[in-house]
Amino acid sequence: MLSAVLDLEPLSARPSPSELRAYRRGRGRVTGPPVRVRPCLGGVSYTALMAASGSATALLAFWGANPRAVLLGSLLAAGSAVGAVLCARATSIRTCLREYRLAAMAARNGLVYERGATTPSVPGLQYSDGAGRPLRRFCGEVAGVPVEAGNFRHASGVVSGYVIVGTRFEIVAPFDFAEPGEWYRALRVLGR
Repeated sequence: MLSAVLDLEPLSARPSPSELRAYRRGRGRVTGPPVRVRPCLGGVSYTALMAASGSATALLAFWGANPRAVLLGSLLAAGSAVGAVLCARATSIRTCLREYRLAAMAARNGLVYERGATTPSVPGLQYSDGAGRPLRRFCGEVAGVPVEAGNFRHASGVVSGYVIVGTRFEIVAPFDFAEPGEWYRALRVLGR
């Protein structure tokens, strides 16, 4: 079975800070567009609190309110700004770590990891009738068999997963490639 030959240890390994720095500076083995870090709920909440407290503090200062109230509002706005920055930084670090682990797992197994590939590697294979795009894909050879697994966003916006082993392919539910169990699912789909 193909899943027995995959080394999934990099998905849970803790990289050294120097390895992460090198990856962040673009020396990793990943092609495709840069990863967008999605805002986290905490960061959005802190930013909203910062805007609200900053506006309220400015109004209090304009109306000549008690200096203690203005100071308290300023401290709340500053604390919210620090919270927003810390949330954004933590989200960025988690995203970078996830991408590093996926790239390291692919490299260890002789696969190519791509983000945002524009065409499937199998000629003539169509994922949808419209102009969709792959979100992530891994392709290469495992135990001498050509393998490709990925997630694809259809033109309608729906995301689905796909697996290609040899000449067989199947469209399945989307994968979370950072979870080892998803790799076993991907290769089990066509190993039946």
